[in-house]
Amino acid sequence: MSLLAAGVAATAIAAPSAGAQSEGVHCPPRFGQLIDITVGDIDCVTASDFAVQYDPNGDKYQQIGPFTCYSGNAMTAPLLFQCVADTADHAEFAVYPA
Repeated sequence: MSLLAAGVAATAIAAPSAGAQSEGVHCPPRFGQLIDITVGDIDCVTASDFAVQYDPNGDKYQQIGPFTCYSGNAMTAPLLFQCVADTADHAEFAVYPA
């Protein structure tokens, strides 16, 4: 194998897949949703309590408490929506179907 081929193979193996989710906290299913906390000081129950307030038939951007939540699209599927807090720690979580 040439050095170029070996380098390409090593790069292909090391690259993460496009569908890979973050390495944050993966919460157990609740209310038909799976929540991944990606950043900040928020627990699974609190994130879920905010997430259930999101109206999937409402505006794309919704203010829920300290969070701005916004829906995903076909490119981000299976992501339903994500929420980012306007607080010092900028807590953030993503919501997927359970």
